[in-house]
Amino acid sequence: MWATLDFEASGLSGQSYPIEVGYSLPDGSANSLLINPLTAGDPWQHWDDYAEQEIHQISRQKLHNEGLQVVDVCQHLNAVLGKYELVFCDSQWDLFWLGRLYHAAHMRPSFTLTEVGLWLLQENGIDRAHFQQIMAELGPVQHRAESDAKQIRMAITQLTE
Repeated sequence: MWATLDFEASGLSGQSYPIEVGYSLPDGSANSLLINPLTAGDPWQHWDDYAEQEIHQISRQKLHNEGLQVVDVCQHLNAVLGKYELVFCDSQWDLFWLGRLYHAAHMRPSFTLTEVGLWLLQENGIDRAHFQQIMAELGPVQHRAESDAKQIRMAITQLTE
C-alpha cells in the first residue's frame, strides 16, 4: 500500500517554499491543500513571478486568503499519509519542500517520503528514464499538486503491475 505526494512551490531556489501539497491514495481518492506562507514561524518571502504566471498560477493573495496554516497542513498530512508504508514523490525538490514545511511547523512527518526514481531502480530494476517516459505518455503535468500526484500514481502503477 502506497501513496504519492507532490508539491508546488514559490519558485525553484533554495529560498523557495511550498505553497500547495497534493496526494493520491490507493483507493484513487486525492486531495490538495494550499499553504499560507504567512503562517510559517519566520514567514517565507521568496516569490518567483514567472512560477506564478507560467507554471502553477497560484497567486500570493490566494494563498493568504485560502491557504491553511503550516501546522494544520502537517497535521493533516500526518493523519492521512502516516498509515502508508511508502509515500512517493517524483523530485528531490519535493523532499526539500517537505522538510521546509515540517521545519516551519516544528513537527516531524509520520511518514517517509521517497523519491520514486530511486525506489523503482532499487526495488524493481526500472530506471528513472522509463518512469519519465511513462509520465510523458500520460500527458503534460498540470503543475497543480493534486493532479500531478495522481499522474505520478498512474505512472508507478503502469510500471509495477
